[in-house]
Amino acid sequence: MRIISRKAFLVGSGATLALPFFASLQKLGAAPPAAAAKARRFCGIFFPFGVSLPPKSQDPANTDYANYHWFPDGDGGRDFQLSKTLSPLADFREDVTIFSGLSHPAYRIIGAGHRTGGVFLNGANIVAGGPNLTSIDQVIAGQLEGETRFPSLVLSSGGGVGVPLMAQTISVDARGKFIPALNEPRQIFNHLFGVEEGGAAGLRPRRSVLDTTNESAKSLMLRLNPEDRRAFEDYRQSIRELEHDLDRAERWAGVPRPKIDPASVALDGFAKQGVQSYLDSMFQLIYLALKTDSTRVITYQIGCEGSCVGDSFPSVIGLATHHNLSHGTGAKGGFERWAKYDRYLVEQFRKFLVKLRDTPDGDGTLLDSTVCLFGSGTGQTHVHKNYPLVLAGGRSLGLKHGQYLRYKEERPMNDLLLSISHRFGIDRPSFGDSAGEIQEIM
Repeated sequence: MRIISRKAFLVGSGATLALPFFASLQKLGAAPPAAAAKARRFCGIFFPFGVSLPPKSQDPANTDYANYHWFPDGDGGRDFQLSKTLSPLADFREDVTIFSGLSHPAYRIIGAGHRTGGVFLNGANIVAGGPNLTSIDQVIAGQLEGETRFPSLVLSSGGGVGVPLMAQTISVDARGKFIPALNEPRQIFNHLFGVEEGGAAGLRPRRSVLDTTNESAKSLMLRLNPEDRRAFEDYRQSIRELEHDLDRAERWAGVPRPKIDPASVALDGFAKQGVQSYLDSMFQLIYLALKTDSTRVITYQIGCEGSCVGDSFPSVIGLATHHNLSHGTGAKGGFERWAKYDRYLVEQFRKFLVKLRDTPDGDGTLLDSTVCLFGSGTGQTHVHKNYPLVLAGGRSLGLKHGQYLRYKEERPMNDLLLSISHRFGIDRPSFGDSAGEIQEIM
C-alpha cells in the first residue's frame, strides 16, 4: 500500500460507502485532512418557560441576583464571569458564547403567553395568524440533503405535534407544517439503527401504490373549485414529499446501518426509566446519531409550554412542575428553586457537550463540527424578551467563542439563526425578520 486516499471507500454489492477520516490511513500517506470537506452538523435544544431572573436590589442582604440570575453580570465581552447557574459550563468557556438581548420581536404580542416553543427556530408570528415559516434546522437539512441516511432527527419529550400554539416540536417543514417529534427511546433507536426487512425490494410495493395515488390526484384536481384546489395542492405536496422520502430510502437500502448495541442505551421509556435515565437516553441517542453520521441535523424539545411530560422533570431534584416554578417567584425562595432547575438543565447540556468534545472527528472533535444552540424562547415568565441562549461548538465551521454578547438594544434572534445558516454554506440575505449577521461570532 503506497498511498491511501483520505477518502477511503467500502465497495460491495453495487453500493459505495464513503468512510470518515482514519488516523491510521493518514500515517500511510493520505492527503491532509484539510484537503477534504468537513462534515457540518447542527443541534438545537429547547426548554420552556424561560429562566430565573431576579432583579438587582439596593438591599445588600438581597442575594437573589448574585446567586440565582441566569445571565453573567456586567456589560459582556470576553472578560466575563459565568453566573452560578451557568457555572457548569466553566470548562467549556472557550467553546461557548452566551447571549443576552436576543428575541423574536415579531412574536411579542399580547396573548402569546407560553407559546414560543413552536417558533423558537423561525420567529414566525403564528399567534397573530401569520404564516408559519421553515425552521432553521430544516433549512440546514435541505442544504445537506443526501449526505446522510436521515436528513434530520426531530425529537421531543412529549412527542408528536401537539397544538399549533403549544407545539410539542420545534421543527417546521418547508410548507409551514410542524414536524411530528419522536419521544420514545426504543422507537428512536429502531428508527436510527433498526434493520429494514426486504431492503429496496420491500419499498417497491409502497412506491407503486404511491404512483397510483398521484395519478388519481391529478385527475381529481381538474374537478375542484379554486379553494379546494389550494387545499388539495397541499395534499399533493405531501405526496411529493413522500415520494422523495421513498427515493431516499431506496438509495440507502443497500447501505448497512451502524451496529449499535441496544444495551448501551436505556430504552424503556420515561414511565419506567424516570426523569434522569430518560434524559440520559435522549441525549445519548442524539450523540449516537451524530457520531454514526446517521444524520447531521437534530432538534430536541426538552419540554413543551403546556401540559406535557417535560413539565414534571423538576421532580428529579425534588421540585414542583416547571410551569409552577416559573410562576412561583413571588414566594420566598422562588428564584432559588427555579434557578436550581435551570442549573440542572445546564448540567444535562454540559454532559452532552463532553460527549461531543471527547469524540475525535477528522483533525478535531465532534464538538468542533457541531453547532449546538441551547435555550428558551422566553426570558422571564410570559416576557418574550432577552432569551437565555447558549451557542456552543462549530469551530471548524468558523465560529468564534469565549464571550458574553450582551445587546442593550434588543436584536432579532433571527440574526443569530441567519449567521448559523451561513456557516452551512446557505446563501441567503435574510431569515425572517433578521437585520444582518452577528459578526462577533465569526
